[in-house]
Amino acid sequence: MDKFAEQLVKKQDSTKDTMKRACVIVLAVTVTVVALVMVAMGFALAIVLPVCAIWGAWYFLKMLNVEYEYSCTNGVLDIDKILGQSKRKQLLSVEVKNFTVYGKAGTCPEEEQTDDSVTIFSALGISLMGEEDDAEEYYAEFEHPEHGKCCLYFNPDSNFRDALEPFLSREMKVKLNKR
Repeated sequence: MDKFAEQLVKKQDSTKDTMKRACVIVLAVTVTVVALVMVAMGFALAIVLPVCAIWGAWYFLKMLNVEYEYSCTNGVLDIDKILGQSKRKQLLSVEVKNFTVYGKAGTCPEEEQTDDSVTIFSALGISLMGEEDDAEEYYAEFEHPEHGKCCLYFNPDSNFRDALEPFLSREMKVKLNKR
């Protein structure tokens, strides 16, 4: 029987995201005002600009809504990035047994020893399943065939961790139980 778990988390907006939103809105308003002035001056074709600016702003603002979907099927962790609730992109797929480090972020001793040749995947967010009380940040380190040495930061809830942890290697289970 297949073991399957899934969790959906929404990325928290950063200051950078808020600034992007503000710039898009200001740009759309500016283009609309300039186009309306151009229409008043006799350039009838300029009426297309506000329509394009408003549609472009709506589309860009929609794509700034980011969610991550974690799924674990028989020991394979897949993380997808969902943009605007419509565009899905696979971020990562890794065998859980390949984790060399796993645990709560900040409690992993090897976590501080990462160098510049490490690929970092951040899939942090707020749980959309209503379980915000146990959404702690976890860290995993592993070798990936495409990306080389990788670090993953994510927020699995307790149900997802229960589905993920039985597939860890024996050494990782021993280290996890000692903490």
